Amino acid sequence: MIKLPLLFILLLSLSTAVFAQSDWQLTKSDDGILIYTRRVPSTKFKEVKVNFEVDGTADQLINVLQDVTHQNTWSYGTKSTRLIGKKGNDTILYYSEIALPWPLSNRDLVIQLSFAKDSLNHALHIRAKSLSGVLPKYPDLVRIPYSLATWEVLQLPGKRLKIEYFLSADPGGALPGWLVNLGATVGPNNSFRKLREKIAQLNHHKPD
Repeated sequence: MIKLPLLFILLLSLSTAVFAQSDWQLTKSDDGILIYTRRVPSTKFKEVKVNFEVDGTADQLINVLQDVTHQNTWSYGTKSTRLIGKKGNDTILYYSEIALPWPLSNRDLVIQLSFAKDSLNHALHIRAKSLSGVLPKYPDLVRIPYSLATWEVLQLPGKRLKIEYFLSADPGGALPGWLVNLGATVGPNNSFRKLREKIAQLNHHKPD
């Protein structure tokens, strides 16, 4: 089975107010990581929703996500990333290349990653949106035409985070929908396991 990376299989849905969608179906449950998928009439690629918890704080999660140069240590399929620039304290732009197995071409995209804290309910809202026209296309790579992801993060007692993650994307090129959908659980399961480990390392090396 060809294993497709996180950014292909995950990146948030179009509005349910605009498109009629089927119900979420629980596709995989492993070590507290619940992965749901559903079909959307407007695209051949399934949306994915992931629910899980992690020991840590919102600031620790932000630090890991903003450290884009080390994203390939936990984000499944990520070959390389580099920071392009910052927009204030809460938004960054970065470039990411995603590795696919031969004979498929690697994909790439520019992402605008933004963070917003809600002090009323101790929530963190994260949005990762692909941008076009920032960098020229490279001849040996396929530029992802569309991706959107959101994280809804709640801080629980005892320094624990409850996370709901929605993603959808068009990976570009001629990849068939059934092939992308086949690997819908692989990326999130691998990535979020490693994300837990990454935040655990922060807890281990940084005393309260």
